[in-house]
Amino acid sequence: MKFESYADRGVQSAVELVNRLTPGWSRGRAVELPREADDRRELAQAVEARISGRSVQLSRRAGEELIQLGADLRSIFELTAGREPNQAATLVNTLLQRYQAAPQLARHDGEGWHLHFHSQSKEAGHTAARGAMCVIALAVVLGSPGVARLGVCESPRCDRVFIDTSKNSSRRFCSSACLSRTKVAAFRARQSGRCEGTTKATPCPAAWSAAPAATARSARSVTGPDAPVADPPAGPGGWVASAPAPPRPPRRSPTP
Repeated sequence: MKFESYADRGVQSAVELVNRLTPGWSRGRAVELPREADDRRELAQAVEARISGRSVQLSRRAGEELIQLGADLRSIFELTAGREPNQAATLVNTLLQRYQAAPQLARHDGEGWHLHFHSQSKEAGHTAARGAMCVIALAVVLGSPGVARLGVCESPRCDRVFIDTSKNSSRRFCSSACLSRTKVAAFRARQSGRCEGTTKATPCPAAWSAAPAATARSARSVTGPDAPVADPPAGPGGWVASAPAPPRPPRRSPTP
């Protein structure tokens, strides 16, 4: 599923801001933001340049405003993923007022006339312009059947966000890496559960099932009349199956 092209760009920009400018977890690793003001400004500047596709210069204040925008956008994703559409809509309306987003027809990059939403603020800088674009795009999503496609990664130790563009709206993870991590963790949990609570008296069934083959191999390693006789494998509870008795010789008839 895809939204209107302008909304697509706004939502993708929101995902970038949230995933790169908010602390938390990403693919099993902790994410922390820089503490020094200049480092935070450089981070915000690099993210804005990545989104816009051109070099930008941000002041410290503008950098902090962009980081705050990322935190506000995260709240929208989390409220939507937590099935709190009313609170998400209230927050979106608040942000629309803050960034004074207004509709405007624009034409650029060889495209025809299409709808843009810019900030009405005369002093609007990168943050206000980016905020207006992202918030109005999320408003379009929240006001459509695609609201359920705003997601937060369900993998353990990951809280990065995503937009689900699959046909059946079945995406649960921010990346294939988190999908793989979750599958591996589930497999290991199942394997651990198979032998949970086992002792020497009640060995793991998986190990017990492999014991007869190992015993047979050790018995075949020495041949001849002096070859040791392998003990039968122990089953659950410690019982040992007894070996079958050898056949008795036939009785001879008494001599007359």
